[in-house]
Amino acid sequence: MALSVYLSAVNQKLLFAKQLIALLDSAKSSRQGAFKDSHQVEAIAQSVAVQLYQAWHFHLRDIASNYKLASPDDVTSAEILVEMLAAEDKCPAEATEMQALVADSESWVAELFNAQAQVYELPVIRKAEMDVDRLPMIAVDATNAEGAKLVEWTLERAQLWLTQLQELVERQRDMMVEF
Repeated sequence: MALSVYLSAVNQKLLFAKQLIALLDSAKSSRQGAFKDSHQVEAIAQSVAVQLYQAWHFHLRDIASNYKLASPDDVTSAEILVEMLAAEDKCPAEATEMQALVADSESWVAELFNAQAQVYELPVIRKAEMDVDRLPMIAVDATNAEGAKLVEWTLERAQLWLTQLQELVERQRDMMVEF
C-alpha cells in the first residue's frame, strides 16, 4: 500500500498539535505549577484546535484515497465523503463513524468544530464594566452570536481533542489496512 499525501498531512497536523501541548506543559512545569498566563493557554489551545480541525479534514481525504475515490480533494466533509462513497456502492464504517460524530451535537468532534469556528469569530460585547483598578473592561457573553456555547480554552480540553482524534485515526487506519 502506497503512502498517501493525506496520511502524511494527518500525521504532520497531529504532531504539531502534540508539540504545542508539550510546549505548554513544559512552560507550566518550569514555573513549578504556578502557571497563570491564561492568554498563553488560550493561544495554544486555539492553535491546537486549528491543527486538529485540519487533521480531521485530511483524514477524510485519506479515507477517500484509500477507498480509491477519483477526487479525494473534493471531500470537504464527512457527509460528502459518505455521499461520494455511496455513489460507488461503498459504505465503509470509517466514513459513517465520522459522519455520526459530526451529527452528534454532544460529541468531542462537535465541540472541536465549535471551538475551531470560534477562533475566527469576534466576541459578542455585552457592556463595559470597571475592573478593580477602575479601568473599563469589555465583558463578553458566554455564547457567540449564533448562540453556541463559548469554549473554555484549557490544556486539558486540547489534550482530550488530540487524544480522541489520534485514537480515531489509528483505529480507522487499522480497519483500512484490513480492507
